[in-house]
Parts: sequence; structure tokens; C-alpha cells
Amino acid sequence: MKTALAIFVASLLLLNLAPVIDSQQSFIESVISHITEKTAHYYLSNLLSFAPRYTGTENCKKAEEWAYREFLKMGLKAEFFEWEMGGFTDRNVVATLAGKTNYTIIVCAHIDTVEDAPGADDDGSGTAAVLCMAKALRYYHFANTIKFVLFSGEEVGTYGSYSYAKYLYEKGEKIIGVFMLDMVGYATTEKGGRYIRIFKPERSDKLVEKIKDTAERYKSILNMEIEVVPNYPGSDHEAFVEYGYDAIFAAHYEGYPYGHSPEDTIDKINFTYEMKVARLFAAVVAEMAMEKVKTYVEIIEPKEGYVYLFNHAIMPVNSKTWYLGLRGATVIIGRVDVIASVDGEVEKVIFGIDDRMWKWVYSPPYEWRMNVATFGKHYIKVYAYGDEIAKDEMDIIAITPYIPSIP
Repeated sequence: MKTALAIFVASLLLLNLAPVIDSQQSFIESVISHITEKTAHYYLSNLLSFAPRYTGTENCKKAEEWAYREFLKMGLKAEFFEWEMGGFTDRNVVATLAGKTNYTIIVCAHIDTVEDAPGADDDGSGTAAVLCMAKALRYYHFANTIKFVLFSGEEVGTYGSYSYAKYLYEKGEKIIGVFMLDMVGYATTEKGGRYIRIFKPERSDKLVEKIKDTAERYKSILNMEIEVVPNYPGSDHEAFVEYGYDAIFAAHYEGYPYGHSPEDTIDKINFTYEMKVARLFAAVVAEMAMEKVKTYVEIIEPKEGYVYLFNHAIMPVNSKTWYLGLRGATVIIGRVDVIASVDGEVEKVIFGIDDRMWKWVYSPPYEWRMNVATFGKHYIKVYAYGDEIAKDEMDIIAITPYIPSIP
């Protein structure tokens, strides 16, 4: 009866017929009630029967098969995304809860480990949390699509996430948020048991505010607080940032002395804490999946990950190593046309470089000839002013001397 009531309330919310906080809170409470310590323990203990799970090994493939079958048992569409990079061949596991719009939210973890570790916390905890969330959210229908993704290749160079982010970008996927859960099962102190640490890229302010607002709104249920720290680009969220999407990386508050070692075992996991983290992000994702996207803007030219010579894409930029910051990098030599695509009714679109406005456009096509003297690393930024203010940005490495317009 409780589930049926929750589905009814959710349907009303999707139709914008019952947008009152009491109804939404009841719905979120119903969603997170499906996430329990018992469920988290089930997923993690089963996953650890395949250990270690080094990328490309038989154990990693067996773990992927097991996760794939678990998603199928939930009634979700599940598939493998195969990739090859850096001398490794492996696959990600992708499960989809389809929505009614063409906007997507991704919640993810990495299923692989280093060569000699069981990977209970790194990142069995994140994998178990994603499975818990999928099992809870699959009961409901949402406006926006949710993808649950388990990456391989994280420990050898974030290869699986890079390959997948590049693929989604090239097919034009409209991703409104990526939540990477990497090491979310360890807490030994009272403070550690109620804090989650968010590594925030500069472009992901809205996602962080959403997490903070949700934690505060359901504080009596979740008892979770947020610590925001500067971004660390060595996890699977970074590939999405590099391809122009808002993404964050979440990890537990306390330092973990057993990482990347044979001591990373299930007895180190605090399942009460892991349950709370999974519940927090289930609440965040459920609310975002219900919300109507009123304004959406994206830079469609120049493209991420190409070298441009006077407005022509001449070659892709490829990099096997995340720490160089070249994945998805756009190199511009000479002036280019910046073109934005906008969803929703907007009053104006503003183009800028870094924090400086250069062009206002009041009607489509939303284009700007970037005839600005620019050298080194900068950001192209585009703002669309509609019912909401939407923003997109692109990091560029530019050599663009000022060229006077020819009459």
C-alpha cells in the first residue's frame, strides 16, 4: 500500500499537480526506505567474491557479469559498453531507467581494483551504493532518464569513464548531472559518520548546491552534512567535466589507511554510513529526475577535444593520461565561430571569455565570432537567460591574435 501511494504521489509530481513540499518529502522518504544496510551488505559481499578485480582480468569480467544480471533482475535495461585503451580491453556496465525527456542523470562508481586488493571500500562501496540506488529508484517513473554506470579501468587510468564520456558527448547526450561515488563506506568517528566530502570542479556549483540543499531538507532523516573541497581530477567524474558536463566526486570524510592494499576488506566497512550516503544521493537524483529542465544551453561549436585552425577542426586531441588535462581539450589557432544550442524560451544569450562578457545575442542563431586576442588556457562561457539561467563552458588552449574585420 505504501509503495502504491508513493507511485501515485510521484505521478502527480511529474504532472506538476502536487508540487507541495509535504508530498515531495513523503515521496523521497518512500524512495530511500528501500535502501537498507542489509541490501548494501548483500551487494558488497557478493561483489567481493570476485576479488581482486583488476581491469581486463577474468575476475573483473565475472564481477561485471554479476552486476549486469543484478540490474536485469531489477527490471532495468542493462548493457555492456566495451572499450579499448592503453593496452587494456574491458567494458562498463550501464543500466537505464528511462524517463520522458531527453535529459540524463548519471550516478556511477568503478567496479575494478588494483592488482592485489579486494576493493571493499575502493570502490566496492561505491558500486554497492549505486546498485542500492538502482534497486530503490526502479520502482518509480521520472521525467528525466537515470543511468547507473559501473566503470572498469579507473585504477589503470580512468579509461572506462573517459571512453564512455567521449562516446556520450559525440552522440549528443544531454547530461544534467554526474555523481561519482568513489570510496563511500568508511567511518570510524561520530563526525566521519555524518559527513560526506564533495570534490567540486569549478563548473559544478549547481550540483553541489543541490546536494547541500537536499541534505539540509532531509536532515532529520539522513543526518548528513557536506564538506566541499577543491576538485581532484583522478576519479571517473573528471572525463565528464572535460567533455563539458557538470559532475562531482563524492568520498567519505575520514582518511582511509587500507586503500590499494590487501587490507581493503569488508570488515572495514561501516554499513550504516554507506546506507546513509546511498540514501542521500538517491534523494538528490530522485529530485533532479522529477524536476523540469526549463533552460538548457550547450556549446556545439567549437567541439570538445579537437584542434581548430581558423574555424576548421583539423584533428582530434587524444591523451591516455588524465593528469595532463588534455582529454577533451580544445585547441584554437586563429579566430573561430562559437555556436550555442538552447532549449527553452530565452530572452538573451551572453558569450564571454573567462569572467568577461563579449557578446549579447537576443535571437537565434546564437553565434559569436571570437575575434579576441587570447593566448594560453582560458574558458569560453555561454549564459542563456530564460525561466532559469543556464550556463555552459569550454576550456580552451588558444592562440588567437586580434584580426581586424575586413570591410
